Amino acid sequence: MEVVARALFPTVIWSTRFDDYQDLNHRLLESVQRLREHDADGVHNTNVNGWQSRNTLQTHNEFAEINGRIVNVCREIGASAGFAREAELRYQAWANVNPPGAFNNPHIHPNCHLSGVYYIAATPDSGSIYFRDPRAMSLMAPPPLAQATEITATESAMKPEPGRLYVFPAWLEHGVQPNRSGQDRVGISFNVQVVALPGSGR
Repeated sequence: MEVVARALFPTVIWSTRFDDYQDLNHRLLESVQRLREHDADGVHNTNVNGWQSRNTLQTHNEFAEINGRIVNVCREIGASAGFAREAELRYQAWANVNPPGAFNNPHIHPNCHLSGVYYIAATPDSGSIYFRDPRAMSLMAPPPLAQATEITATESAMKPEPGRLYVFPAWLEHGVQPNRSGQDRVGISFNVQVVALPGSGR
């Protein structure tokens, strides 16, 4: 007898790492530092004891390269996921600086379709991004487990590393663990809204 597993309604996290991230991240770190100097208060959303810029990085020339790379990755994701080919990707981004002890509370990103983070400066213990199972009904009667797997886990964490980009559905609840390292974790977060244009068939 053969037992066949089939995944229905999967929740996908996409990831890539840019090979040439070192020079890119050096320039990005300087740009983030300048932003922070000009707006020391920043924005307070889900970040606790950290600094967050306004969501206007898409308007700054010094972030044009990383913004373009992120949008290109999101276009590839959209193509593989069957998004309308003529759809417009409306993109906005912001910088995050989480010093030792800082973290981000669990949250979602409403009114958009894709969200993600690109890491500029990070170490394995500077705080992983974690995701929670969106299927609330699966928690009704959890089975006893010898160990959690991708099928049974209710939460999953992914470590940060410089040059790494994660993209995920904007509705997926996520947060960031406390920074246990002795240095700042620095990254760029973003939202993408996919908007159908006339003639796109949607």
